[in-house]
Amino acid sequence: MKKFIAMSLAVAVIAGALYLARGPILERLIADGADATLQRIDSQLLDDGALHVILCGTAAALPDPLRAGACTAIVAGGQLLLIDAGPASWRNVDSLNLPTSKLATVLVTHLHSDHIGDLGEATEQSWIAGRDQPLQVYGPPGIDEVVQGFAEVYRHDVGYRNVHHGEQAMPTAAAAAVAHVITPPTGTAAMPVFDNNGLKVSAFLVNHAPVDIAYGYRIEYRGRVVVISGDTLPSESVRINAAGADLLLHEALDVGLTQRASARARLLGMDRIAQLALDVNNYHTTPVQAAQIAQQAGVKQLVLTHIFPPLPNVVARHLFMQGTAAAFGGQLALGEDGMRIDLPAK
Repeated sequence: MKKFIAMSLAVAVIAGALYLARGPILERLIADGADATLQRIDSQLLDDGALHVILCGTAAALPDPLRAGACTAIVAGGQLLLIDAGPASWRNVDSLNLPTSKLATVLVTHLHSDHIGDLGEATEQSWIAGRDQPLQVYGPPGIDEVVQGFAEVYRHDVGYRNVHHGEQAMPTAAAAAVAHVITPPTGTAAMPVFDNNGLKVSAFLVNHAPVDIAYGYRIEYRGRVVVISGDTLPSESVRINAAGADLLLHEALDVGLTQRASARARLLGMDRIAQLALDVNNYHTTPVQAAQIAQQAGVKQLVLTHIFPPLPNVVARHLFMQGTAAAFGGQLALGEDGMRIDLPAK
């Protein structure tokens, strides 16, 4: 009994001390939380000499609770690049602690909505984060209209923030995005897009008809090569430009799963949805076809992205990847939002 009383008194003393110190404790917790938030950006990625690839959105056009719209981040040579900016992808870019104030360039593969839906947010939020130069946006013919459209949508917001915080903190000129229309290359050849601080990007045509012009991109930095297919049927241009690449990010659509989903929709009387699901089969690449392209190109690592249809469970993911390991002998992965591949300089 005496022991119980002693323990109770000790607990009471400790509780009283904590109560009296609650102010400083709360202040410390608040300060630690603020410091963690303010210092969360991983700036080391910018200058460590490696080529960093981060998947910020791996979904296709259908809403997917597990994936944002198409978006791949490239960090190298003191700069952040995005390949596409699909819906909800900017939230991933930010939550992954990427150096958003250093966003210099967005490269758009084509003008489907699941690849450009967050272009406005990428432009606006990187400016708010501290980007001090206009954002450079490259893409196929029509990208100038897209950039101008987003500029008009965000025009009032830019004005409000400039007036509220002042020109020094929120310079109007830096809020802008500048569109660069990439002239379609000839055949399977890649056309240089830019070369900045050792980071080289070139574009090549892929087949995403009836989209009239769609691009894949080849990124080179310090002896490393990454190729992004964009949306495409199996394309010789991807195989040629991915030859010997360290990493190929290739879109993938599973025809079997899509056909099953379409059949279920028809049974439910949803004929329009059933037909739309079947239509998408004719301008994408299956997982096995992507694996075959990677094998033919001698790619070291293949990551499947732009996943269609959504894969809600482990069974669906298994079926999606079925046959890919037999077709490709290198490193192979199903892309997921947040996946990061680091390629040190050679």
